[in-house]
Amino acid sequence: MLKRPVGNLIRRRPWSVLVGLSALVTTIATCGLGSASASSASGLGAPNPARGTPVSVGIITDAGSGTVSTGALVEAGARMGVSWANQYAKGLGGHPIKLVVCENQETPAGGQVCANQMVQDKVVAVVLPFTGEGAVEVPTITQAGIPYVTISGASSQELTTTGSFALTGGFPADLGAIALQAKQKGLKKVAMLVSDVPAAITGAQTLGGLVFKSAGVGFKVIPVEPGTADMTPQLQSAVSWGAAAVGITGDLTLCTSFLKGYQTLSLKLPKYLVGPCVAPSVVQSLGSVLKGSYTAGTSLTGTKDAATYAAMTKKYAPSVSPNPNVSANQLSGTESVWALVSLMTGYTGDVSASTIQSQLESRKNVPLPLSGGLTFTCNGTAIPLLKSVCSATTYLGVLTAKGQIASAQKFNSSALFKS
Repeated sequence: MLKRPVGNLIRRRPWSVLVGLSALVTTIATCGLGSASASSASGLGAPNPARGTPVSVGIITDAGSGTVSTGALVEAGARMGVSWANQYAKGLGGHPIKLVVCENQETPAGGQVCANQMVQDKVVAVVLPFTGEGAVEVPTITQAGIPYVTISGASSQELTTTGSFALTGGFPADLGAIALQAKQKGLKKVAMLVSDVPAAITGAQTLGGLVFKSAGVGFKVIPVEPGTADMTPQLQSAVSWGAAAVGITGDLTLCTSFLKGYQTLSLKLPKYLVGPCVAPSVVQSLGSVLKGSYTAGTSLTGTKDAATYAAMTKKYAPSVSPNPNVSANQLSGTESVWALVSLMTGYTGDVSASTIQSQLESRKNVPLPLSGGLTFTCNGTAIPLLKSVCSATTYLGVLTAKGQIASAQKFNSSALFKS
């Protein structure tokens, strides 16, 4: 199924990021944004072509399995980003980018094949927005001295391996933001209803327990069997415990059940939702319940980055919608390339795997394109337990009945992970 976000926002980091944390915690996008009105070539900026020796940059996508997936769309966005970078952003440190694409067939074996290809093709970095095969891809790539750069990591290998860099904090940062907001609002207890699979439960209990304790807010994880159609009993349990706010971590089915149960009980508590909850079917049938909910994301309407993206689509991929709500998957591919270009802006000299890794480890507060103003610093301090994570900052926005974000507040929860 295609991941097609709804609404006037940028939203990333689905709940499934917890699944990849299971091995880690036992020892310890997709995004969409507001429509851009500027779609003319002026949004591209002044031409600034790359003129040095070409360098190869790899991208691995979850595609090629024969099923309908986001991979081909991510690839299209990455190619668009490369075309723009080579003509308008001086490529990568002055060098034209040659994109090396590998589709991992959405299998571990395919992930290993792609990792080997990246090494054989001597790419200077591997970039991608997300993958389900990071656990097998990261070791081969990083052991070859090639930086692995993901927008949102899901596996413990992506989040803790030297040479791997997750530019956003994913679900751990979202939990931290909820804890900080709860403290800010004076909420004494927060209950999170979580899909009852071991990795999700363990991740929520371990990381959630840490950040909420640091914030001085009570926290309870209530397991919910996958596929549960009636979540009223679990919500009633949260209320009986004394929860001042409730949240859901699960797929679309559980999101729908959560909102229906909330409506049945006529609850008025603040509620926290994950990205899958803001799906077209939910907006259509439960928009009135959706209204007022909090979710990770922010609006980018009218921003320079959104205008540049819209101009890219017009020049390089006219069949791609300039409205990121429609082309969110292509945008994620563009963002992956653009983030690397942003990292190397101002750099002069040879571009190699080692120089890119040095830039990643030394530069601070690098702007993350198409993020609403977030930055990344990959020195291992953002979330100390997850040394590959480069930011603990995220937005929490308030949803409208149409699934749009009317306002958003930025939170940096780094200090909560140090306590």
